[in-house]
Amino acid sequence: MILSHPEYFAAIVEAGSLTRASELLYVSQPYLSQYLKRLEANLGVELFNHRTSPLRLTWFGEQYYQYICQMLQISEALRREFHDAQNFESGRLRLGLALWRGSCLLPDVFPVFHKRYPKIRLELTEGRSSQLETALLNDKLDIAVMNLPLTLSYHKLACETIFEERILLAVPTGSSYETDMQKDCRYLDGFPCVPLDFLRQIPLILTKPGQNFTHAISYALGKNNIEPNILLETANLTTAINLAAAGIASTFIPAEGAKAGNRDHKLTYFIVDLPEMIQPVSVVYPKTACLTRLSKLFIETLKEVLGE
Repeated sequence: MILSHPEYFAAIVEAGSLTRASELLYVSQPYLSQYLKRLEANLGVELFNHRTSPLRLTWFGEQYYQYICQMLQISEALRREFHDAQNFESGRLRLGLALWRGSCLLPDVFPVFHKRYPKIRLELTEGRSSQLETALLNDKLDIAVMNLPLTLSYHKLACETIFEERILLAVPTGSSYETDMQKDCRYLDGFPCVPLDFLRQIPLILTKPGQNFTHAISYALGKNNIEPNILLETANLTTAINLAAAGIASTFIPAEGAKAGNRDHKLTYFIVDLPEMIQPVSVVYPKTACLTRLSKLFIETLKEVLGE
């Protein structure tokens, strides 16, 4: 049985005490204490270990808390859905983008979306895939756009692929090995293909471990027994690209990034013809929450603009 005000129970859990929860909810502590007693009596179980401070959930309490959180998420999603319909597609869309992805995705997508739906306000959060995943699970985001990490909580999050993206090799134009790589090479999708043996010879700048993009490259190279000649590792992909454009070394870049600009023709892009060098770019959202009308509109725009 669920009493009215399920948010009261969630507040007690998150505050860790009845006193703090009553302050946050602007209700008296005796009232909140009676609320909890009635709830436990109706359920027939203890939800908290009342002998500890701060309050700790029992096993029954943990299960009930998960249920309450799901119910509140669904209720909020439904409220937003009704609000969207009532206000003719106006409102707020909380969008998450993986680091660096926004710089090459938003210039293509946002102008189209904003022209069609000028009353929708985009609230943008940028971060690593793991940070976006946490935000989605905590109802801080409606949707996120990212490459899917292997560690994603697939049992809690739904994924919808927008397009398949190649990882390209950005080589300093005019460098000695760029000329050698172009000799007698075949072309694929308009790009020259790099002979795999060159990946063992040429100096490379890679992004540091811990990033989804880095893992994809390391996996592809390792699976194909390619030991790269790493000159430098950086946490910032833009740094790697700018260094490559300065002629220092080559680096890897998502194809969408290559479309965004070629640094005044200082870079030549090559395809690494390995299946592991193709990644899906996907929209991710919680399974427990219904997609709002605004989210669906943005996903439709993504597919239209980038699905090509």
